[in-house]
Amino acid sequence: MYRDEIKGTKIKSFILPKALYDLESVSKILFDEDNCILHKKLSEDLINIEKLIVSHSIVYVVYGKVQVNTYDGDEITISNGEMLFMPRDSYLISDFITKNNGLEVFILFFNHEIVEKFLDGFHTNNTNKNTICKLTTTDNVKHYFNNIRQMDFRNFNNSSLLEIKLLEFLHLVVDTQFKETLFASEIGKQRRNIEQLMLEHYDKNLSISDFASLSGRSLSTFNREFKQKYIKTPKQWLIEIKIHKAKKLLDEGLSVTDSAFEVGYQNVSHFIKAYKSIYDKTPKEMQKNQF
Repeated sequence: MYRDEIKGTKIKSFILPKALYDLESVSKILFDEDNCILHKKLSEDLINIEKLIVSHSIVYVVYGKVQVNTYDGDEITISNGEMLFMPRDSYLISDFITKNNGLEVFILFFNHEIVEKFLDGFHTNNTNKNTICKLTTTDNVKHYFNNIRQMDFRNFNNSSLLEIKLLEFLHLVVDTQFKETLFASEIGKQRRNIEQLMLEHYDKNLSISDFASLSGRSLSTFNREFKQKYIKTPKQWLIEIKIHKAKKLLDEGLSVTDSAFEVGYQNVSHFIKAYKSIYDKTPKEMQKNQF
């Protein structure tokens, strides 16, 4: 466990990119939900940060070092002038190492709808690519970030401009394997089993929009398919799963606060309200009835 840089409260993981939006060390250049271009500067190391990425991401290091450890045991390090691609649904631990002069990175997030436009008409049978991988940095890529740094987007932040700038960048990545890697990642995540996905991540602070993005569906399609199969909304289903899991933890002697946290609630009052909506009693009232 570690402490959230935003509020000082314990959290299990950062859900990216949204968790970055309110951090003091991050400047939002252009952003819209799960698509964004961010600039991050640090003067102190940020070690062992657990992350779940709901959009595809590319990190470009201006200076400093970023080390990523995947849950498959792989370790990848990038430093000055290097880039790293991480697909959506990546669950990893990263270190941001400042060395002597601090750390400066640009981070781009782009969802599957952007990828579909970028890969329009592209197809390959070679889908056995490593999903997290280094990318080749060209002079055009460096010029792109230099131009981004110099431009003022404060009065022009909108989804259309953001899409243009993200697609511009993706077309500047000339790494011959990048499209194949991105295509393989999309195919691998395409049409994921919804229930399996939600059971895998139910205890993280994910919105239904995040689950839709992870599954490779639009929010409306995700809600419609879920309700057709389970005769209830994803939100209702998720609350029930969380509360049933929490009851088991409470029965085992865990405190109300710790049980709430373990199933993904950051607000104990919200947890108690949800618990009462399922069992008609608060956790404390249920515990009293057991004695």
